[in-house]
Amino acid sequence: MSPDERAIRQRLKDDFPHYANKCLKIRTKAGKIEPFALNQAQLYIHKMVEEQRAATGKVRAIVLKGRQQGCSTYIEGRFYWRVSHTRGVRAFILTHEEEATNNLFELANRYHENCPQPVKPSTSASNAKELYFDKLDSGYKVGTAGNKAVGRSSTVQLFHGSEAAFWPNAQQHAAGIIQAIPEAPGTGAFLGSTACGVGNYFHQQWQAAESGLSE
Repeated sequence: MSPDERAIRQRLKDDFPHYANKCLKIRTKAGKIEPFALNQAQLYIHKMVEEQRAATGKVRAIVLKGRQQGCSTYIEGRFYWRVSHTRGVRAFILTHEEEATNNLFELANRYHENCPQPVKPSTSASNAKELYFDKLDSGYKVGTAGNKAVGRSSTVQLFHGSEAAFWPNAQQHAAGIIQAIPEAPGTGAFLGSTACGVGNYFHQQWQAAESGLSE
């Protein structure tokens, strides 16, 4: 690999917005498959979590989101970028219902299917709920929060809790998979949701974060 090629690969590894535009494809609202260029909301989230990562070595983010702003698209793209560039990293995505689980895994599959061959990782397992990159020993799984035990025995470095305000078994998941995420550099956890009233697990976590009582 030439010095110029090494520089290109290094930027793709280090600069997610650049990598997303060059290597990831999304389906637009008009139904077209186009390069993933981060919008204003996604760039804001990226700026905030990168500042946190630089300060603490890890990401712990809670996102109260508006509809159709692309929060989940950003997180799934970020996770695919990480697991396809790093050895031994497992990502797990937990959603509130089966349809959402399928939609988010479709995002990941689209990223993988359209990833340029020079940076596309070797895959030994690909099914409706999992991508496993054998040469990196990294992987990407999704699950649905209707099952209290889903993900409980997993060891993950990257976690996305999608629409957490709507989880039917939120406390069990909080006591299981969320608390099992290692307190280690390079790990990341995102809780994202549209609002769903007050008093539920997501609202409690939002209040704690706003008050500075959580990480």
